Amino acid sequence: MNSVESYTEESVIVIELLLLLLAIAVLRVFLAPVSKSLTSVMVLWLVLIAASYVVGEFETTVRINFGLSLKTQAAFALAYIAYSGVHAVWPWCEALTIRFWVGIWLYLNFVAPLFGLLARRLFRQRVLLVTDNHRDRVPLLRWWGFECIETVGIADFANWLKSNVDFCGRIEKYKMIVVDISDYRIEYAVAGVARDYFADFVGVPSFTMFGYLIGPHPRHIAAYSLNTVVRRLKRLIDLLISVIAVIVLSPLFLVVCILIRLDSPGPILYNHRRLGRNMREFWLFKFRTMYKDADTRLQRILESDPELASEFKATFKLKNDPRVTRVGRFLRRFSIDELPQFFNIIAGQMSLVGPRPIVKKEIGYYKDYSLLLFRVLPGATGLWQVSGRSGTSYRQRVEMDTRYVREWTLWWDLKILLKTIPAVLCRRGAY
Repeated sequence: MNSVESYTEESVIVIELLLLLLAIAVLRVFLAPVSKSLTSVMVLWLVLIAASYVVGEFETTVRINFGLSLKTQAAFALAYIAYSGVHAVWPWCEALTIRFWVGIWLYLNFVAPLFGLLARRLFRQRVLLVTDNHRDRVPLLRWWGFECIETVGIADFANWLKSNVDFCGRIEKYKMIVVDISDYRIEYAVAGVARDYFADFVGVPSFTMFGYLIGPHPRHIAAYSLNTVVRRLKRLIDLLISVIAVIVLSPLFLVVCILIRLDSPGPILYNHRRLGRNMREFWLFKFRTMYKDADTRLQRILESDPELASEFKATFKLKNDPRVTRVGRFLRRFSIDELPQFFNIIAGQMSLVGPRPIVKKEIGYYKDYSLLLFRVLPGATGLWQVSGRSGTSYRQRVEMDTRYVREWTLWWDLKILLKTIPAVLCRRGAY
C-alpha cells in the first residue's frame, strides 16, 4: 500500500467507530459481566455516535476524533445521560457498572486518540503548506498524517488560488490547505483571500505534545464558521423526519410509480446532477414528470420559438412546458415529484430546508452575491419555495437564498416548513 494516498475522512471515522464498538464489547465482558444482552452494547455505541456528532467530534477533517478535549467530555456526558434514559424505559438495555463507564472514559480519552493517529498516518492526506515561517513544519505534519506535496509563501497564495481553482471555486489538487499561523495576521490574510474557495485549511500554531496527540484545529475558509451544535441538531432532525416520511409515504410512492409507468414509457425516477455543499456534485432524485425524449423536444422548442427560448434562458423553466406528461403535470402541481428527495436527505446530500440545489451553469448568477451559501446543504424546500417559487425572478431567488444562509436559525427552518404545506396546497408558482 502506498503510504501517500488520498483517503476520505469518512473512511477513517468508520474505522475509529468500529474500534469503539469492539472496545465497548470487550469492556462489557470484563467490567460489566452481569450484563448479558448485546442490545446494551449496540445501544451505547449508537448513543455515543449520536452524542459525538452533536458536540462536533466528526465535523473536522484533521483533528483526531476523541481525546483530552472538551468535545469528548461533552460527548461522554451526553451518552451517559441518554443511555440512562433508554435503560429506564427499555428493560433489554441493561444497567452498566461504574467500572465499565470509567473504562469507556479512559478509552475515549487515552486509547482512541492513538488509534485515530495510527489510522491517519497509515492513510496520509496530501496537503498544500502555506507559510512564511522559516521553521520546518513538514515533520509535524507527517506526525499528524499529512503529506506535504507543495509549499507556497503567503504573499503568493492569492495567485496560487487563482491559478489552481476551477470555475466553481473548487481546488481539485488538495482537500486541505495547511497554514502556518504562528503569526495570527497570516490567518486573517488567508481568510480574506480565500473566502470564495472551497477547501478547508488548518493552522499549525504549536509543537506541544498535547498538540501532537490531539491534532491541529481546523477552520473553514469563510467569513465565519457554519459548523455549530444547532446546525448538527438540524441534521439529526432532517434525518429523523425523512426516515419517518419515507415509511409513512411508502404506499403513495407505490401508487405514483404505477401511474408513471402506465402513463408513458421510461424510467420511474429522474436523476439530475446538482451542486451541493462545497460545490460537490450529487444526483438529485425526482419522480419522472417528462417524456423520455424531453431533451430532444426541448432543443426543437428552443430553436423554433424565440419567445420560449427567452423564457427558458431567464428562468431555466417553461410555464407551459410541452415536455411534461399528463401524470407529470399533476405531480408537479402538488410537488409530489419532489418526494424522492427524502432519500437525498437521508444520504446527507440535502436538507429539509436550505438554498435551491442548482446546476453548474447557474453559478454565474451567485458569484455576484456570495458563494457562502454553498457551505450548507441545499434544501428540498426553502425561502424561495414559500415565496412564489417560479413566479419570482432569478435575481430574487439568489437574494433569498443568500439571505437565508446569512440569517439562518432553527426557528426560521420551522416556519419555512410550516409555510411549505399551504404553498404546496395552493400551488403557488408550481409548474
